Amino acid sequence: MNSRESTGGVRALAIATNPPLDRSKVKDYLLLSVLACFCPVWPINIVGFVYSIMSKNSLEQGNLDGAVRLGRVAKMLSMVSLVGGTIIIIACIVNLASECPKSDL
Repeated sequence: MNSRESTGGVRALAIATNPPLDRSKVKDYLLLSVLACFCPVWPINIVGFVYSIMSKNSLEQGNLDGAVRLGRVAKMLSMVSLVGGTIIIIACIVNLASECPKSDL
């Protein structure tokens, strides 16, 4: 057996064990990335939005593996943006609340 036959067998095995992806189950997380754009972590959420659009375009072109991969990246960046934005907003509220003078009641 030569090296060509051995690598061909591995490829065939990998193709046979991975089930085909269902087009309806691939998510692009566009709504999540749009929601993340309202958070004050602007470079991360814009990149997440771009990855979400790229995932949608890959799905429309029939590249299911690329759509899944780009969708995961869009989800991760959007979640980081939402968590980071929430932390920034809470820190600003706490900072503003500590600077306000207390009333004499």
